[in-house]
Amino acid sequence: MELILKGKEIPEQAGGRKAYELKGRKLLIEHFVVRVTTPGNPFKPHKHEMSEVWYILEGQGLVSLNGQEQAVEAEDLILLEPWVEHGLRTESRIKWVCIG
Repeated sequence: MELILKGKEIPEQAGGRKAYELKGRKLLIEHFVVRVTTPGNPFKPHKHEMSEVWYILEGQGLVSLNGQEQAVEAEDLILLEPWVEHGLRTESRIKWVCIG
């Protein structure tokens, strides 16, 4: 399954609803955090034993997944499996939600 669901590629349904397909994924939620990342405050690469879901609220940046960077922007959803090294950096400002 894809690790990044590109929000701009997901069609908007009636009433402004966007459905991000998550079938087959189970997530035990232990935290919900709204974060702001800037050039001076990058979210440094790390890994841990739990899954996480990130949702980009505003801005754009680069997500590092096991050492490979991919561009992300507002409305993108990132699905992180346990032990995948992950981080986020930007050259401006990015506001995002971390659920894990």
